[in-house]
Amino acid sequence: MRQTILAVLSLSAMAALLTGCGGDMVLLNSKGPVAQGQSDLMMTAIYLMLLVVIPSALMALWFGWKYRASNKDADYQPTWAHSTAIEVVVWGIPCIIIAILAWLTWWGSHKYDPYRPLESDKAPLTVQVIAEQFKWIFIYPEQNIATVNEIRFPEKTPVSLKLTSNFTMNSFFIPALSGQIYAMAGMQTHLNVLANETSPAEGYRGFSSNYSGYGFSQMRFRAHSVTDAQFAEWVAAVKAGNGTSINPNAVQKTVLDQAEFASLRDGNRSHKQIAAMVRNAKTDLEKELAATAEKEGPYKTQPHPVTYYSSVEQGLFESIINKYMSNYHGADHSAAAGAHEAASSEAHAAVEPASQVVGE
Repeated sequence: MRQTILAVLSLSAMAALLTGCGGDMVLLNSKGPVAQGQSDLMMTAIYLMLLVVIPSALMALWFGWKYRASNKDADYQPTWAHSTAIEVVVWGIPCIIIAILAWLTWWGSHKYDPYRPLESDKAPLTVQVIAEQFKWIFIYPEQNIATVNEIRFPEKTPVSLKLTSNFTMNSFFIPALSGQIYAMAGMQTHLNVLANETSPAEGYRGFSSNYSGYGFSQMRFRAHSVTDAQFAEWVAAVKAGNGTSINPNAVQKTVLDQAEFASLRDGNRSHKQIAAMVRNAKTDLEKELAATAEKEGPYKTQPHPVTYYSSVEQGLFESIINKYMSNYHGADHSAAAGAHEAASSEAHAAVEPASQVVGE
């Protein structure tokens, strides 16, 4: 009994340290209807399951105390074999709870389907999201601007996110606003979010919740919910090449095209790994891989700085998806992608000096 009490107290203390004492309770303090609904579903499921867990735990303690060896007054029935009332309780109540949980799961899966548009009087804002190695790139096709590791949107306005990846599978997650959804190469997933209020000055926390390599821990970004006027002011500043007037810690650049996009990729190996590859390379293939690793360099140990682009190459998001879809369904995108990249490289070379003057 003493060991059981100590174990319960230890687990309770650990739970308090991990949550209440300075912990991040964002999942229980949602700032949007999607995250709030998912939080309510989670807590409802927990409460329902506690209807079985708490009585079971209490009865286990009570039975142990009542039928202890020193209690000579306990009712002892060595020939007892069956009780219909007990069978009804121990099977009936769990079956009812499981049925309720099944219905909640079915209802919640449809109600909070990430592809389901949110009801609102305002038109949704479309944002294209690309998981890059190791950062998040946000493209605003209607505003013709782009950002790295920062997303801004008006409060009380639905945001329609279209996501893909330019390397391995990643999980896009803003705990305060929605559940996570995967971004995968050659595919497009959707996520609809809405913020009920403006965010704190530092914004809401966003990150990748799916391990994707050594630099995965640097895939962090901030989501800022602002007023309509503030959003319009920010868009105008970024388009004018003056986004740093809104965020002094950001870097302002000119155009996000294929060449600039390619330059954003980080290395995915450590210094020691690259050195070992170069040292142990024997075959031509191993030497080629080692040379590529040296060119890419080691993975970054700090998140990529917030970067603004005053314009975006038309169709950049679609070209990232098509790059992984060559010859799929009989369509060969490889030649078109190559020509597209060559043309954008020339354009990038022409504007790069201006980019260096503006923000670098």
